[in-house]
Amino acid sequence: MAENPAEINAAARSGASAESAGGRVYTRDFWLVFIATSALNTAANLLVLFPVFVVNLGGGASTIGILAATAGCGALLMRPAASAAIERRGRRWTAMWFLALLAIGNCLYLPIASLGWPLYAAVAFNGVVNGAVRVALFAMVYPLLPPARAGEAMAIFSLSGQGPASFGALLGELIVHFFGFTGLFLSAAAITLAAAALVAMVARDDPAAASDPDIEGAPDGAAETPVAGYGELLTDRALAPLWIATVAFSLAISARPNFIAPFAYARGIRSVGVYFTVYGLVAVSVRLNARRFDQIGLERLLGPALAILGVGIGAIAATGHFAMLELAAAIGGIGHGAAYPALSALVIRNTPPRASGRASTIYTSIADFCAIAGPFGLGMLARAAGYPAMFGVAGAIGVAGAIVFAAGGGGR
Repeated sequence: MAENPAEINAAARSGASAESAGGRVYTRDFWLVFIATSALNTAANLLVLFPVFVVNLGGGASTIGILAATAGCGALLMRPAASAAIERRGRRWTAMWFLALLAIGNCLYLPIASLGWPLYAAVAFNGVVNGAVRVALFAMVYPLLPPARAGEAMAIFSLSGQGPASFGALLGELIVHFFGFTGLFLSAAAITLAAAALVAMVARDDPAAASDPDIEGAPDGAAETPVAGYGELLTDRALAPLWIATVAFSLAISARPNFIAPFAYARGIRSVGVYFTVYGLVAVSVRLNARRFDQIGLERLLGPALAILGVGIGAIAATGHFAMLELAAAIGGIGHGAAYPALSALVIRNTPPRASGRASTIYTSIADFCAIAGPFGLGMLARAAGYPAMFGVAGAIGVAGAIVFAAGGGGR
Protein backbone atom coordinates (compact mmCIF):
# COMPACT_ATOMS: atom_id res chain seq x y z
CA MET A 1 0.00 0.00 0.00
CA ALA A 2 1.35 3.44 -0.95
CA GLU A 3 2.25 5.61 2.04
CA ASN A 4 3.80 8.59 0.28
CA PRO A 5 1.21 11.33 -0.50
CA ALA A 6 2.52 11.65 -4.06
CA GLU A 7 2.08 7.90 -4.59
CA ILE A 8 -1.39 8.01 -3.14
CA ASN A 9 -2.31 10.91 -5.43
CA ALA A 10 -0.91 9.12 -8.48
CA ALA A 11 -2.77 5.95 -7.58
CA ALA A 12 -6.00 7.87 -7.12
CA ARG A 13 -5.60 9.63 -10.47
CA SER A 14 -4.84 6.40 -12.32
CA GLY A 15 -7.73 4.71 -10.58
CA ALA A 16 -10.07 7.50 -11.60
CA SER A 17 -8.87 7.19 -15.18
CA ALA A 18 -9.48 3.45 -15.18
CA GLU A 19 -12.95 3.90 -13.76
CA SER A 20 -13.82 6.51 -16.37
CA ALA A 21 -12.44 4.34 -19.14
CA GLY A 22 -14.44 1.41 -17.84
CA GLY A 23 -17.67 3.38 -17.91
CA ARG A 24 -17.82 4.64 -14.34
CA VAL A 25 -18.00 8.39 -14.64
CA TYR A 26 -18.00 9.50 -10.99
CA THR A 27 -15.72 8.24 -8.23
CA ARG A 28 -16.26 7.88 -4.49
CA ASP A 29 -14.21 11.02 -3.86
CA PHE A 30 -16.36 12.95 -6.36
CA TRP A 31 -19.48 12.10 -4.37
CA LEU A 32 -17.83 12.87 -1.03
CA VAL A 33 -16.85 16.32 -2.26
CA PHE A 34 -20.30 16.71 -3.82
CA ILE A 35 -22.07 15.93 -0.53
CA ALA A 36 -19.67 18.11 1.48
CA THR A 37 -20.28 21.02 -0.90
CA SER A 38 -24.03 20.38 -0.66
CA ALA A 39 -23.78 20.61 3.13
CA LEU A 40 -21.79 23.83 2.91
CA ASN A 41 -24.37 25.33 0.54
CA THR A 42 -27.23 24.20 2.77
CA ALA A 43 -25.66 26.17 5.62
CA ALA A 44 -25.15 29.13 3.29
CA ASN A 45 -28.79 29.05 2.19
CA LEU A 46 -29.96 29.03 5.78
CA LEU A 47 -28.14 32.34 6.07
CA VAL A 48 -30.19 33.85 3.25
CA LEU A 49 -32.17 35.15 6.23
CA PHE A 50 -29.11 36.97 7.59
CA PRO A 51 -30.33 40.29 6.06
CA VAL A 52 -33.48 39.95 8.19
CA PHE A 53 -31.22 39.55 11.23
CA VAL A 54 -29.51 42.80 10.21
CA VAL A 55 -32.87 44.55 9.77
CA ASN A 56 -33.91 43.39 13.24
CA LEU A 57 -30.74 45.00 14.58
CA GLY A 58 -31.77 48.30 13.00
CA GLY A 59 -29.97 48.11 9.65
CA GLY A 60 -31.32 48.89 6.17
CA ALA A 61 -30.53 48.18 2.53
CA SER A 62 -27.26 50.11 2.55
CA THR A 63 -26.09 48.32 5.70
CA ILE A 64 -26.91 44.96 4.14
CA GLY A 65 -24.96 45.92 1.02
CA ILE A 66 -21.94 47.08 3.00
CA LEU A 67 -21.91 43.88 5.06
CA ALA A 68 -22.15 41.73 1.93
CA ALA A 69 -19.32 43.74 0.37
CA THR A 70 -17.25 43.23 3.54
CA ALA A 71 -17.69 39.46 3.27
CA GLY A 72 -16.86 39.48 -0.43
CA CYS A 73 -13.77 41.62 0.12
CA GLY A 74 -12.56 39.18 2.76
CA ALA A 75 -13.04 36.25 0.40
CA LEU A 76 -11.16 38.01 -2.40
CA LEU A 77 -8.24 39.02 -0.20
CA MET A 78 -7.95 35.50 1.18
CA ARG A 79 -7.49 33.86 -2.22
CA PRO A 80 -3.64 34.11 -2.37
CA ALA A 81 -3.31 32.73 1.16
CA ALA A 82 -5.74 29.92 0.36
CA SER A 83 -3.71 28.98 -2.71
CA ALA A 84 -0.55 28.97 -0.60
CA ALA A 85 -2.21 26.70 1.96
CA ILE A 86 -3.28 24.32 -0.80
CA GLU A 87 0.24 24.20 -2.21
CA ARG A 88 1.79 23.66 1.23
CA ARG A 89 -0.72 21.35 2.92
CA GLY A 90 -3.00 20.09 0.15
CA ARG A 91 -6.58 20.56 -0.98
CA ARG A 92 -8.19 18.23 1.54
CA TRP A 93 -6.36 19.69 4.56
CA THR A 94 -7.24 23.25 3.56
CA ALA A 95 -10.92 22.50 2.93
CA MET A 96 -11.33 20.44 6.11
CA TRP A 97 -9.80 22.90 8.56
CA PHE A 98 -11.29 26.02 7.04
CA LEU A 99 -14.71 24.36 7.15
CA ALA A 100 -14.13 23.86 10.88
CA LEU A 101 -13.20 27.55 11.20
CA LEU A 102 -16.34 28.50 9.27
CA ALA A 103 -18.44 26.59 11.81
CA ILE A 104 -16.83 28.68 14.54
CA GLY A 105 -17.49 31.79 12.49
CA ASN A 106 -21.21 31.04 12.36
CA CYS A 107 -21.24 30.98 16.16
CA LEU A 108 -19.69 34.46 16.33
CA TYR A 109 -23.11 35.94 15.53
CA LEU A 110 -24.72 34.46 18.66
CA PRO A 111 -23.80 37.22 21.17
CA ILE A 112 -24.42 40.13 18.74
CA ALA A 113 -27.44 42.22 19.71
CA SER A 114 -26.79 45.54 17.91
CA LEU A 115 -25.10 47.11 14.92
CA GLY A 116 -21.44 47.86 15.47
CA TRP A 117 -17.90 46.67 14.92
CA PRO A 118 -18.49 43.12 16.35
CA LEU A 119 -21.01 42.47 13.56
CA TYR A 120 -18.62 43.73 10.88
CA ALA A 121 -15.75 41.75 12.37
CA ALA A 122 -17.80 38.55 12.41
CA VAL A 123 -18.92 39.10 8.81
CA ALA A 124 -15.33 39.79 7.71
CA PHE A 125 -14.06 36.64 9.45
CA ASN A 126 -16.72 34.51 7.81
CA GLY A 127 -15.99 36.07 4.43
CA VAL A 128 -12.28 35.30 4.72
CA VAL A 129 -12.82 31.70 5.82
CA ASN A 130 -15.58 31.06 3.29
CA GLY A 131 -13.32 32.32 0.52
CA ALA A 132 -10.64 29.80 1.45
CA VAL A 133 -13.15 26.96 1.71
CA ARG A 134 -14.59 27.63 -1.75
CA VAL A 135 -11.14 27.75 -3.35
CA ALA A 136 -10.12 24.46 -1.73
CA LEU A 137 -13.34 22.62 -2.63
CA PHE A 138 -13.12 23.79 -6.24
CA ALA A 139 -9.51 22.60 -6.37
CA MET A 140 -10.62 19.22 -5.00
CA VAL A 141 -13.32 18.61 -7.58
CA TYR A 142 -11.53 19.76 -10.73
CA PRO A 143 -9.23 16.70 -11.07
CA LEU A 144 -12.23 14.43 -10.40
CA LEU A 145 -14.18 15.58 -13.46
CA PRO A 146 -14.19 12.96 -16.24
CA PRO A 147 -12.50 14.78 -19.16
CA ALA A 148 -14.73 13.41 -21.92
CA ARG A 149 -17.88 14.50 -20.07
CA ALA A 150 -16.68 17.53 -18.11
CA GLY A 151 -19.68 19.65 -19.11
CA GLU A 152 -22.17 17.06 -17.94
CA ALA A 153 -20.17 16.42 -14.77
CA MET A 154 -20.03 20.15 -14.02
CA ALA A 155 -23.81 20.35 -14.39
CA ILE A 156 -24.21 17.40 -12.01
CA PHE A 157 -21.76 18.86 -9.52
CA SER A 158 -23.51 22.22 -9.64
CA LEU A 159 -26.55 20.50 -8.18
CA SER A 160 -24.62 20.70 -4.90
CA GLY A 161 -25.47 24.39 -5.04
CA GLN A 162 -28.93 24.44 -6.58
CA GLY A 163 -30.23 21.48 -4.58
CA PRO A 164 -29.72 23.20 -1.21
CA ALA A 165 -31.01 26.45 -2.72
CA SER A 166 -34.37 24.75 -3.28
CA PHE A 167 -35.00 24.10 0.40
CA GLY A 168 -32.38 25.97 2.44
CA ALA A 169 -34.25 29.25 2.79
CA LEU A 170 -37.54 27.51 3.61
CA LEU A 171 -35.77 25.41 6.24
CA GLY A 172 -34.14 28.55 7.59
CA GLU A 173 -37.51 30.23 8.01
CA LEU A 174 -38.81 27.24 9.94
CA ILE A 175 -35.76 27.25 12.20
CA VAL A 176 -36.09 30.98 12.88
CA HIS A 177 -39.82 30.58 13.56
CA PHE A 178 -39.31 27.87 16.20
CA PHE A 179 -35.81 28.58 17.54
CA GLY A 180 -34.96 32.13 16.52
CA PHE A 181 -31.71 33.29 14.98
CA THR A 182 -29.75 31.47 17.68
CA GLY A 183 -31.09 28.21 16.29
CA LEU A 184 -30.31 29.37 12.75
CA PHE A 185 -26.64 30.10 13.44
CA LEU A 186 -26.16 26.92 15.47
CA SER A 187 -27.76 24.84 12.69
CA ALA A 188 -25.46 26.41 10.10
CA ALA A 189 -22.46 25.64 12.31
CA ALA A 190 -23.47 21.99 12.80
CA ILE A 191 -24.03 21.42 9.07
CA THR A 192 -20.67 23.02 8.26
CA LEU A 193 -18.94 20.69 10.73
CA ALA A 194 -20.60 17.75 8.99
CA ALA A 195 -19.11 19.00 5.70
CA ALA A 196 -15.64 19.05 7.32
CA ALA A 197 -16.11 15.42 8.44
CA LEU A 198 -17.04 14.39 4.88
CA VAL A 199 -13.97 16.11 3.44
CA ALA A 200 -11.82 14.24 5.97
CA MET A 201 -12.98 10.99 4.31
CA VAL A 202 -11.55 11.98 0.91
CA ALA A 203 -8.27 10.36 -0.13
CA ARG A 204 -5.15 12.36 0.74
CA ASP A 205 -3.82 14.54 -2.05
CA ASP A 206 -0.30 15.57 -2.96
CA PRO A 207 0.23 19.28 -2.13
CA ALA A 208 2.77 19.64 -4.93
CA ALA A 209 0.28 18.35 -7.50
CA ALA A 210 -2.48 20.58 -6.18
CA SER A 211 -0.76 23.76 -7.28
CA ASP A 212 -0.98 22.98 -10.98
CA PRO A 213 -2.77 19.68 -11.65
CA ASP A 214 -2.28 18.08 -15.02
CA ILE A 215 -5.26 18.04 -17.30
CA GLU A 216 -6.03 14.42 -18.00
CA GLY A 217 -6.36 13.82 -21.70
CA ALA A 218 -4.31 16.89 -22.66
CA PRO A 219 -2.44 16.54 -25.96
CA ASP A 220 1.10 15.19 -25.96
CA GLY A 221 3.67 17.88 -25.41
CA ALA A 222 1.29 20.06 -23.39
CA ALA A 223 3.61 19.80 -20.39
CA GLU A 224 6.31 21.66 -22.36
CA THR A 225 3.92 24.41 -23.48
CA PRO A 226 4.61 27.74 -21.73
CA VAL A 227 1.89 28.60 -19.26
CA ALA A 228 -0.29 31.50 -20.43
CA GLY A 229 -0.05 34.58 -18.21
CA TYR A 230 -2.99 36.31 -16.57
CA GLY A 231 -2.90 39.11 -19.16
CA GLU A 232 -2.98 36.62 -22.02
CA LEU A 233 -5.92 34.79 -20.46
CA LEU A 234 -7.87 37.98 -19.83
CA THR A 235 -7.51 39.10 -23.45
CA ASP A 236 -7.77 35.66 -25.09
CA ARG A 237 -10.33 35.85 -27.91
CA ALA A 238 -12.11 32.70 -26.76
CA LEU A 239 -12.11 33.56 -23.06
CA ALA A 240 -12.73 37.34 -23.06
CA PRO A 241 -16.48 37.02 -23.89
CA LEU A 242 -16.74 34.46 -21.11
CA TRP A 243 -15.22 36.85 -18.57
CA ILE A 244 -17.80 39.46 -19.58
CA ALA A 245 -20.57 36.87 -19.23
CA THR A 246 -19.19 35.96 -15.79
CA VAL A 247 -19.36 39.60 -14.68
CA ALA A 248 -22.95 39.94 -15.90
CA PHE A 249 -24.02 36.63 -14.36
CA SER A 250 -22.39 37.37 -11.00
CA LEU A 251 -23.73 40.93 -10.72
CA ALA A 252 -27.26 39.87 -11.66
CA ILE A 253 -27.51 37.07 -9.11
CA SER A 254 -25.91 39.17 -6.35
CA ALA A 255 -29.30 40.83 -5.88
CA ARG A 256 -31.03 37.59 -4.89
CA PRO A 257 -29.53 36.49 -1.55
CA ASN A 258 -29.07 40.01 -0.21
CA PHE A 259 -32.28 41.87 -0.97
CA ILE A 260 -35.20 39.53 -1.72
CA ALA A 261 -36.11 38.86 1.91
CA PRO A 262 -36.34 42.48 3.12
CA PHE A 263 -38.12 43.58 -0.09
CA ALA A 264 -40.67 40.76 -0.01
CA TYR A 265 -41.39 41.24 3.69
CA ALA A 266 -41.91 44.96 3.08
CA ARG A 267 -44.42 44.07 0.35
CA GLY A 268 -46.37 41.87 2.73
CA ILE A 269 -44.99 38.50 1.57
CA ARG A 270 -44.85 36.32 4.68
CA SER A 271 -42.42 33.74 3.31
CA VAL A 272 -39.56 34.04 0.82
CA GLY A 273 -38.67 30.38 1.20
CA VAL A 274 -41.11 29.53 -1.57
CA TYR A 275 -39.18 31.73 -4.00
CA PHE A 276 -35.91 29.95 -3.33
CA THR A 277 -37.61 26.55 -3.42
CA VAL A 278 -39.21 27.17 -6.82
CA TYR A 279 -36.01 28.72 -8.17
CA GLY A 280 -33.88 25.82 -6.97
CA LEU A 281 -36.21 23.05 -8.13
CA VAL A 282 -36.54 24.54 -11.61
CA ALA A 283 -32.75 24.96 -11.87
CA VAL A 284 -32.22 21.37 -10.71
CA SER A 285 -34.73 20.11 -13.30
CA VAL A 286 -32.86 21.95 -16.04
CA ARG A 287 -29.51 20.49 -14.97
CA LEU A 288 -30.84 16.94 -14.79
CA ASN A 289 -31.17 17.22 -18.56
CA ALA A 290 -27.56 18.37 -18.91
CA ARG A 291 -26.76 15.87 -21.67
CA ARG A 292 -28.87 17.99 -24.00
CA PHE A 293 -26.58 20.96 -23.43
CA ASP A 294 -23.93 19.47 -25.71
CA GLN A 295 -26.55 18.70 -28.35
CA ILE A 296 -27.68 22.32 -28.39
CA GLY A 297 -24.12 23.64 -28.16
CA LEU A 298 -22.81 25.42 -25.08
CA GLU A 299 -21.96 28.57 -27.04
CA ARG A 300 -25.50 28.81 -28.40
CA LEU A 301 -27.02 27.98 -25.01
CA LEU A 302 -25.21 30.50 -22.78
CA GLY A 303 -26.50 33.75 -24.33
CA PRO A 304 -30.23 32.93 -24.18
CA ALA A 305 -29.82 31.36 -20.71
CA LEU A 306 -28.15 34.52 -19.39
CA ALA A 307 -30.91 36.68 -20.91
CA ILE A 308 -33.63 34.52 -19.33
CA LEU A 309 -31.86 34.80 -15.97
CA GLY A 310 -31.87 38.60 -16.34
CA VAL A 311 -35.60 38.63 -17.08
CA GLY A 312 -36.22 36.48 -14.01
CA ILE A 313 -34.20 38.80 -11.77
CA GLY A 314 -35.91 41.88 -13.18
CA ALA A 315 -39.35 40.32 -12.63
CA ILE A 316 -38.72 40.33 -8.86
CA ALA A 317 -39.53 44.05 -9.05
CA ALA A 318 -43.21 43.11 -9.51
CA THR A 319 -43.32 41.27 -6.16
CA GLY A 320 -46.58 41.95 -4.38
CA HIS A 321 -48.77 41.24 -7.39
CA PHE A 322 -50.41 37.83 -7.72
CA ALA A 323 -47.86 35.01 -7.99
CA MET A 324 -45.19 37.33 -9.47
CA LEU A 325 -42.52 36.27 -6.98
CA GLU A 326 -43.10 32.61 -7.88
CA LEU A 327 -43.10 33.42 -11.62
CA ALA A 328 -39.85 35.35 -11.24
CA ALA A 329 -38.40 32.34 -9.43
CA ALA A 330 -39.36 29.94 -12.23
CA ILE A 331 -37.93 32.17 -14.97
CA GLY A 332 -34.75 32.84 -13.04
CA GLY A 333 -34.33 29.14 -12.25
CA ILE A 334 -34.48 28.24 -15.94
CA GLY A 335 -31.81 30.79 -16.81
CA HIS A 336 -29.54 30.03 -13.86
CA GLY A 337 -29.91 26.28 -14.30
CA ALA A 338 -28.49 26.45 -17.82
CA ALA A 339 -26.19 29.47 -17.63
CA TYR A 340 -23.86 28.43 -14.80
CA PRO A 341 -22.83 24.95 -16.02
CA ALA A 342 -22.58 26.17 -19.63
CA LEU A 343 -20.38 29.09 -18.56
CA SER A 344 -18.16 26.90 -16.35
CA ALA A 345 -17.75 24.21 -19.01
CA LEU A 346 -16.87 26.80 -21.67
CA VAL A 347 -14.19 28.33 -19.44
CA ILE A 348 -12.68 24.87 -18.90
CA ARG A 349 -12.93 23.99 -22.60
CA ASN A 350 -11.28 27.20 -23.81
CA THR A 351 -8.49 27.31 -21.23
CA PRO A 352 -5.04 26.70 -22.78
CA PRO A 353 -2.97 23.70 -21.59
CA ARG A 354 -1.49 23.97 -18.08
CA ALA A 355 -3.36 27.25 -17.42
CA SER A 356 -6.32 25.76 -15.58
CA GLY A 357 -5.18 27.13 -12.22
CA ARG A 358 -4.81 30.68 -13.49
CA ALA A 359 -8.03 30.56 -15.50
CA SER A 360 -10.00 29.28 -12.51
CA THR A 361 -8.41 32.00 -10.37
CA ILE A 362 -9.69 34.64 -12.80
CA TYR A 363 -13.10 32.99 -12.97
CA THR A 364 -13.64 32.76 -9.23
CA SER A 365 -12.02 36.14 -8.53
CA ILE A 366 -14.52 37.80 -10.88
CA ALA A 367 -17.31 36.22 -8.84
CA ASP A 368 -15.67 37.41 -5.60
CA PHE A 369 -15.28 40.96 -6.93
CA CYS A 370 -18.90 41.05 -8.05
CA ALA A 371 -19.93 39.79 -4.62
CA ILE A 372 -18.33 43.00 -3.32
CA ALA A 373 -19.38 45.51 -5.97
CA GLY A 374 -22.84 44.08 -6.67
CA PRO A 375 -24.44 44.22 -3.20
CA PHE A 376 -22.70 47.50 -2.37
CA GLY A 377 -23.79 49.27 -5.54
CA LEU A 378 -27.24 47.69 -5.68
CA GLY A 379 -27.80 48.44 -2.00
CA MET A 380 -27.03 52.12 -2.60
CA LEU A 381 -29.34 52.10 -5.62
CA ALA A 382 -32.14 50.53 -3.59
CA ARG A 383 -31.69 53.19 -0.92
CA ALA A 384 -31.91 55.98 -3.52
CA ALA A 385 -34.51 54.62 -5.94
CA GLY A 386 -36.18 51.72 -4.16
CA TYR A 387 -36.02 47.94 -4.45
CA PRO A 388 -38.06 47.62 -7.70
CA ALA A 389 -35.62 49.87 -9.59
CA MET A 390 -32.69 47.97 -8.12
CA PHE A 391 -34.01 44.58 -9.27
CA GLY A 392 -34.79 46.06 -12.68
CA VAL A 393 -31.19 47.22 -13.07
CA ALA A 394 -29.82 43.86 -11.87
CA GLY A 395 -31.95 42.06 -14.46
CA ALA A 396 -30.88 44.48 -17.20
CA ILE A 397 -27.24 43.67 -16.42
CA GLY A 398 -27.93 39.99 -17.15
CA VAL A 399 -29.66 40.77 -20.45
CA ALA A 400 -26.89 43.19 -21.46
CA GLY A 401 -24.28 40.52 -20.68
CA ALA A 402 -26.05 38.09 -22.99
CA ILE A 403 -26.03 40.65 -25.81
CA VAL A 404 -22.34 41.48 -25.35
CA PHE A 405 -21.46 37.77 -25.17
CA ALA A 406 -23.23 37.08 -28.46
CA ALA A 407 -21.67 40.13 -30.11
CA GLY A 408 -18.22 39.06 -28.91
CA GLY A 409 -18.34 35.78 -30.75
CA GLY A 410 -20.01 33.59 -28.15
CA GLY A 411 -16.82 32.22 -26.62
CA ARG A 412 -15.54 30.85 -29.92
